[in-house]
Amino acid sequence: MNPTNNIKSQYEKELIYQEINSNKRTLKGIVWFLLALSFVWLLTFIRFFDVSLKMVSITLCITALLFLAPLIMLFKGTYDKPWVKYFLLFIICVAAGSIFTFLSFHATLIFVIPLLFAIQYRKRRIIWYAYGVNTVTMLISSLLSFFYGLCDLNLLFESRYIRNWYLDAMANGAFNLPLNSNPVFIIIVFEVFPRSIILLVFSIMMQYTVVSSADDAVRIARLTYLKETDTRTKVFNKNKYIEMTSEYYPKIARIAVLFWDMNDLKKINDTYGHAMGDYAIDTLSHVLHSFATERCRIYRIGGDEFVMIIDNPLEHEAENMIGKIKEMLSSANKDKSVLVQSAVGVAYGAGKDILTVVENADNHMYEDKKICKEMNVSC
Repeated sequence: MNPTNNIKSQYEKELIYQEINSNKRTLKGIVWFLLALSFVWLLTFIRFFDVSLKMVSITLCITALLFLAPLIMLFKGTYDKPWVKYFLLFIICVAAGSIFTFLSFHATLIFVIPLLFAIQYRKRRIIWYAYGVNTVTMLISSLLSFFYGLCDLNLLFESRYIRNWYLDAMANGAFNLPLNSNPVFIIIVFEVFPRSIILLVFSIMMQYTVVSSADDAVRIARLTYLKETDTRTKVFNKNKYIEMTSEYYPKIARIAVLFWDMNDLKKINDTYGHAMGDYAIDTLSHVLHSFATERCRIYRIGGDEFVMIIDNPLEHEAENMIGKIKEMLSSANKDKSVLVQSAVGVAYGAGKDILTVVENADNHMYEDKKICKEMNVSC
């Protein structure tokens, strides 16, 4: 069993766990995003902000429609699909573009928000995905904003009108200003391009943060693996067993405990040497580990003592597992001078009584060992 593969596996599991939490935070962030926009609408409605209520209302309605699907995901608890992060970031980018389309200069920094959501996923490709979608939505929204959003002239004239109002005023002789004959070129070159460069710098700096964070995650995964794993057998060690019995299993409704103890390990060490004793321990641990799942964990709590704990076991699951393990050990013993045998005890109970259940399984194991010796049969 390759320790590197186990570390990589643990690292991948940790990334999935972090991604699910990031999806949850993003969904909650979307709720705050919508609440903040609703607050802006309220301040506009009571005329605290001298901005076109119509424009803010349109922005709020479009954003609420865009966020409808993410909000449904939040209430349904859909967090663990690989596509969720891409969908959420896409919606946030489109929402940012929609807000900028109608509110124009009032929402200049809005395109930074999708990048802030993206950075928490700790992957460079997510940053560049958000940057790419951001750039496209910024281009589209900048063009639409010029024709339909709040005009930048409002800053100069202390007004709150759109482009067409100023064009009508010019046509009526109120203004005598030259008209820009190529606004698309001006918008792309002097608005979208500089802002995309600024966002590029943001993305690059965020990428450095993501790379550093990913390196930290690898280091933490390696340290966690070494802390929790028995170096000899590569199953969980006693440290992890103590942690799980105090923090995890008391929250599980029902558990099954299988307590395994090798037979005649001292005799094997004395007769064949400690190398063969290690071989016997490795053989038993390898067989036990082949049954490890998210519900079934294996711990080495002593020299030749192993505990298997099953979360919410199915009917006869533990007994069936014992039968299969005995068969695998029997198969491993064929044509071998050293017989690997183990007594086993099983007990069921509530997770909150984990220590009592383990003690009962331990007692049943000694009963099994005693019976085997009295009957002089292999266990």
